[in-house]
Amino acid sequence: MGVNARRRAAVAATALAAAATLSGCAAGAGPGANRAADPRERMLVAEAAIDRGQYPLAVEEYRLAAAATGDARLAERAARVAFDHGQDAALARVAREWLAREPDSEVARRFLAVASLHLDRVDDAEREYAKLMDTAYPTPAEGFNALLQSLADLRSETAAARVMARLAARHPDVPEAHYAAASLALQAGDSPSALAHVARAQQLRPKWREAIWLEVRARIAGRDCERGLAQSRGLAAEAADADRLVHAWLLTACERGAEARPLFEDLARGRVARAEALEGLAALEAEASRYEEAANRYTDLLATGRGTDRAFFGLGLVADRRGDAAQAVRLYSRVTSGSRAIGAQLRAYRLLLERGEADLAAAQFDEFVAQAPEYRIVATAGRAQVLAEEGRSADALALLDRALAAYPGQDELRYARAFVLEREGRVDAAIRELREVLKQRPEDPSAQNALGFTLADHGRSLPEAERLIRAALAGRPDSAAIQDSLGWVLHRRGRSAEALEWLARAFANEPDPEIAAHLGEVQWTLGQRDVAERTWRTALERTPDHRKLKRMIERFLGTRP
Repeated sequence: MGVNARRRAAVAATALAAAATLSGCAAGAGPGANRAADPRERMLVAEAAIDRGQYPLAVEEYRLAAAATGDARLAERAARVAFDHGQDAALARVAREWLAREPDSEVARRFLAVASLHLDRVDDAEREYAKLMDTAYPTPAEGFNALLQSLADLRSETAAARVMARLAARHPDVPEAHYAAASLALQAGDSPSALAHVARAQQLRPKWREAIWLEVRARIAGRDCERGLAQSRGLAAEAADADRLVHAWLLTACERGAEARPLFEDLARGRVARAEALEGLAALEAEASRYEEAANRYTDLLATGRGTDRAFFGLGLVADRRGDAAQAVRLYSRVTSGSRAIGAQLRAYRLLLERGEADLAAAQFDEFVAQAPEYRIVATAGRAQVLAEEGRSADALALLDRALAAYPGQDELRYARAFVLEREGRVDAAIRELREVLKQRPEDPSAQNALGFTLADHGRSLPEAERLIRAALAGRPDSAAIQDSLGWVLHRRGRSAEALEWLARAFANEPDPEIAAHLGEVQWTLGQRDVAERTWRTALERTPDHRKLKRMIERFLGTRP
């Protein structure tokens, strides 16, 4: 055994001994004995707990050690462990206690602000960020630029957008404030708010190019393609490769691939935007089911050395649609970072389960999560849903129970738990779970929509379901998922003509198979049977193993797809 290994073993042994001592004290002498423990022992217990994945215990031991010593370094360690491992409520407590001891600590205040955002406590977050704006930056403009960069990476997109809008209202004449508010509103799926803020930013700073591009993106997100593309076309006319590339992608977002193709082809012949243009061309070929051409483009992208994860994902998608599950698994498994990583890994996991290779599926997925722990919570939630869909609800619930013990209160895990309970037929339990999430996050559009859709899908409390979904849509008006929910609850309430408008809008925004299933059913109900069949079959071509679509076709058409 090497020196480092021996040291680690010794530390672990000491920590475990300390843990046993402390737990014995707690059991034999009550909580007072535990609080009186040596802070050094608490630190050892905390590190051992981290190694075991017992993150609530680790944070608590560091918190108590910090409280006993007043050491800011221990408080920061407690906060960092809580932040890195999704312990939002514990992070808020650590940060508050730290600020009580050191009211001027900027680091403590930042941790409290982030925890408040993640807990959807918008008032608390606004208060802490407002204090940071007053004390941590030379000017408000620099403060808004810095906050935009940090808040854009947080998972609580709606809460972050609301806080930034409130901060902008405190600084109505700072263009950077409105630009930041517009950026986060757009990221949160609220293009009307984004357009209002970006208009104010441009009033304060005319001809601000970044703000004009932000306006363009907001118009496209709100499906105002005519005005958005007209502006984009003008910006791209200056022949800068970066601007022409953005214009090409916006054309594809507006389903104008024929206009985007020559731009992508021209850019692919250059050097500056070659990789991104090749990806655009590959996406167009895949969308048109020209899989050989798509594979060639993705291979060319791979050869550039840029966008490797995007290339492997695209090649995996092509293999998947061709029915080559083994090759798809190999390619998806190589996507380990970026926005497509979770989707790729979950798809590989599902394909392996379908082939009866459960042990290999678990091993590969565990390896991915171990190498990319930042994805652990969302990956676990997705994995549980896949297990439930594959008829392994008991395994899914056991997985989620373990995860919730390590990450208490994480809403992604609780949504997944509600999904699994619903799949098991335990609808009342699923609704209780979602009501509890909504109670803790009453202004969160995701919580509103999750409960509203579940109620609607089971014909429960339909007026309440519609109210919740409309509240969610007010917060995220660009969300195809929430538009779909509104269409579905209107259909359930017997207003199918009105429902069709919302479902068609949702499907235009995001051609998701679940939305296609709902859209087709409403079309069928309204007597548009040929249109419904085209909707289902076209969606099934894109996702040939989608079970709900297959059930729809069998149920309504009487044939197996």
